[in-house]
This record gives sequence, structure tokens and C-alpha cells, in this order.
Amino acid sequence: MRESIIMLITAAISTLGFSILFYVHPRRLLVATLGGVLTTAVYLIAGHFIGGELFPNLLAALVGAGFSEIMARVTKVPVPVYMVPCVIPLVPGSGLYGTMFNFVTGNYPEAASAGLRTLQVALGIAGGIVIASVLGIIFRPRLFIRKKR
Repeated sequence: MRESIIMLITAAISTLGFSILFYVHPRRLLVATLGGVLTTAVYLIAGHFIGGELFPNLLAALVGAGFSEIMARVTKVPVPVYMVPCVIPLVPGSGLYGTMFNFVTGNYPEAASAGLRTLQVALGIAGGIVIASVLGIIFRPRLFIRKKR
């Protein structure tokens, strides 16, 4: 439980820092940070019940991308303003480092294992974003489409 709280706090800090670094407007920082915390919470819950790397990341990215689609429409900004900060806490930085470190030091079996885990995380994130984007396109409100008579 304590580790989960620490992960949520660090997700909020990292998302906020990333959003500031990439010039997210100050009025949008709170929403972007909440998106990062939301994706981390979904990842932790899904990881507890499902386990593995692929499906918890897929669900977390799906929820984060869905949140981004909704908030982008509510605040009238492009979706990537919220999408990129939402998935930042999911990016497998330690997995990439572990893969390269083991590869460079000649520990090829461990490099392959870390690389496979990293690939599963990346596929989960990409899959969740694609699914949410497709659903966003399918269910996009048709407010500006005029019917021809």
C-alpha cells in the first residue's frame, strides 16, 4: 500500500514536470497531472488483479487516452496536450536501461528477458492508445456535420 502511494505521488510529480518542460499551458497543468495519476492508479489496480506487463499497461493507456480524448473536447485543445503527459508514467525507462545495460555488459539472457518485458510494456501502451483513439473517432459527436437536404 505504501509503495502504491509513493508511485502515485511520483507519477504526479513526473507528469507535472514533463508537462512544464513541454510547455503545457498553466491552466491545463492540473488536468494533465490528474491524467498521469489516473493512468498510474489504473496500472496499479490492473497489475494487482491481472499481473504481467501487457494487460495492465494496455488498460492504463486505454483509460489515459480515453481521459485525454474527453478532456481535450471539454477544454477545446488538441488531444496530444493531455495524451502525452498521461502516458509518461507508463514509459518503461528502467526496462530500457536494464536491457541496454545487460546487453552492453554481455549478459545476453538477462538482456533478452528485460527486452521482452520492455516490449510488452510498449505494446500495451501503444495498443491502449490505438483502441482509445479509434473509439474516440467512432463515438465523436457529430455536432459540426450538416445534413444535406
